[in-house]
Amino acid sequence: MKQRKIILLGVLLIVTALMFQNYYLAPRSEAMHEEIQSAYGTLQKYEAYLKGSGITDKEIQAAIADMKKLEERLIPEKSEFLSSASMQRIVSELAEKAGLNVLTIRPINAVKDGNFLVVPVYFEGSANIKQISDFLAASEKSPIMLKIDKMSYNVTNMQNPKELRFKIQISGLTRI
Repeated sequence: MKQRKIILLGVLLIVTALMFQNYYLAPRSEAMHEEIQSAYGTLQKYEAYLKGSGITDKEIQAAIADMKKLEERLIPEKSEFLSSASMQRIVSELAEKAGLNVLTIRPINAVKDGNFLVVPVYFEGSANIKQISDFLAASEKSPIMLKIDKMSYNVTNMQNPKELRFKIQISGLTRI
């Protein structure tokens, strides 16, 4: 009789354990499994985002480095007057090296553009096409970033067509 009670108690214990597993643990296990899959999917999205942002971060660092290089090519003077004087000096030196015969050079009012000041200079004179070409090449290679805003040239003396009269407006940038 004791042995039957023990067997009955053992069977009852096994049935209780099976019922506990099927009705309590199994549903919770499935819910937990779904939660884990959802969280894993979210983690994969975040991982893809971080990989993408790593590329963007590299591009931002490259853009910052390029900006620093460009800032080195700005006019170092901070005031409008000194920037205009510096631009006149730079343009005069470039024109002299290229062999241009500058008749007049004058600053034009600077224009604010965001955090920068555009400092234009107007000059005119005479030269041959080679000298004008040399000036343009020198202005492109200048340590200061220069931009040709307007340029015109024409033949003024038909007896000497190689001699050209030019008018150039050139500008540089300075940080305000």
